[in-house]
Amino acid sequence: MKKAPQIIYLTPADVIEKYPELFFKHNWSPNVIGSLLKSSLLKGYYDRSRRSSMIEETSVLELIEFINQKIESQKIKL
Repeated sequence: MKKAPQIIYLTPADVIEKYPELFFKHNWSPNVIGSLLKSSLLKGYYDRSRRSSMIEETSVLELIEFINQKIESQKIKL
């Protein structure tokens, strides 16, 4: 029987720490990441005891992949 993959949750600050290019190249801050969660572009929940959003790491990776595909498709090919 297969085990379900473990879901890893990160705070917005943890996302920036683990993927610093999001901050340096795309100006994502923890507030932006929280807004992406509220707009359902990222999966996760708000943890009231921690007073922080908790973001599924896989949803961050999926969004990065989607952004990269969109950037690639918008390039002008000569």
